[in-house]
Amino acid sequence: MKINESDLIVSPPKIDLHIHSNHSDGFFSVQQIIDYAIRVNLKAISITDHDSISALKEANNYCRKKEIEFINGIEISTRMKSCDLHLLGYCFDEKNTDLIEYASFFKNERLKRAEQIVKRLNEIGIKLKFSQVKEFAGSGTIGRPHIAHTMVNLGLAKNYSDVFNFYIGDGCRCFVPKYKISPKEAISLIRNAGGISVLAHPGSETTDEDINILIESGLEGIETIHPRHTQKQVDHFREIISNKGLVETGGSDCHGQYDDDILIGRLNVPYEFVIQMKKKLQR
Repeated sequence: MKINESDLIVSPPKIDLHIHSNHSDGFFSVQQIIDYAIRVNLKAISITDHDSISALKEANNYCRKKEIEFINGIEISTRMKSCDLHLLGYCFDEKNTDLIEYASFFKNERLKRAEQIVKRLNEIGIKLKFSQVKEFAGSGTIGRPHIAHTMVNLGLAKNYSDVFNFYIGDGCRCFVPKYKISPKEAISLIRNAGGISVLAHPGSETTDEDINILIESGLEGIETIHPRHTQKQVDHFREIISNKGLVETGGSDCHGQYDDDILIGRLNVPYEFVIQMKKKLQR
């Protein structure tokens, strides 16, 4: 993986609390992520795979070996009214039965969804086999990115964006909706496992009223620092955090290499955020 010299400059401790591995729809292995995080001088990281906790045991063990702090995580898909919301969970009990059952159930749901998408692609004349997608995904929980990359690799599409824009993106002819639980259910799932729930990358479609409803349901934090957030958004979410006594998190939301670049550790996310989460857990 490419390393920019600017990433190696000594600076205050930074972290990255939003990274996806090849256990969901990321394309780097757990060890590749951790090795890269060490090379760019991160003090702590979290792997937050979509609706999956299968990477966490390996990540815990490898981080201990490499002496970098690991914060366990998950990103849960939810739907509120007509809006899709993602909730990040941190510092939970990985052996919690309900969380394990949810992750197992959702993996099966994603598998069924991917099969339906491939079937719809076949119906419009695209000769893609589901076995080819499974081979590309490997041990990862199959998602639309695996389908898109498989099509490009097989010459069935020009590029990744075309697959989403013309075939499998939201509202396209081969699109199949993803199974989602309610935010309240996700917050309860994380809380009952002893963890902290954080609203991931809230955008313009997420209103303050929505955030207040989530807080009433037990939400404990907001991801303020994210590649898509403007400074105006960061300031606004920080005001809510200050008024409501929430924790603040941030991360690159890295899924792999994009335009010959890797986002892990690129944003200025301070270690203080981890300290805040630990204090919240103590209370």
